[in-house]
Amino acid sequence: MSRFHFAPWITLIALAGLVGCESAKAPESFPQAAADGWVAAFNSGDAAGLALMYSPEAKILPPDQPIVSGYGAIEEFWKSFNPGTVRIEISEVETLKLGDYWFREGTYIGLYPAEGEPRVGKFIELWTKVNSAWLIHRQMWSPNAPPPAQMPPTA
Repeated sequence: MSRFHFAPWITLIALAGLVGCESAKAPESFPQAAADGWVAAFNSGDAAGLALMYSPEAKILPPDQPIVSGYGAIEEFWKSFNPGTVRIEISEVETLKLGDYWFREGTYIGLYPAEGEPRVGKFIELWTKVNSAWLIHRQMWSPNAPPPAQMPPTA
């Protein structure tokens, strides 16, 4: 059999491979701009802006407190938390795409002006896309150590 009989088959296989490559999508990357927007809103003290970063079915699972759900409750929670007086820095983040969601875990440092040492902790988040915006669907965090004890006022 001559090589010319194989040429059409090889060409057909190569073309099928090229068509498959064109239809394959590049992997989607984590929406880092949305996560950065959350940190910016927190650090600037914008409780209303923070609440807008959550999906309509979002739930926050804060340490030692009940679950907070719904836009209004989330906004009130962040108002009572006094964002802006504490600065958050996020590090050691790992992300994983899970179907229609992004899972994100990492560590944070909370810088409290009245305290000498920063508070260190960890967090997990589940992000979902609502229309064209990536929003937090679930959020949970916990400190690595209890907050410093409150000192009684001196007389």
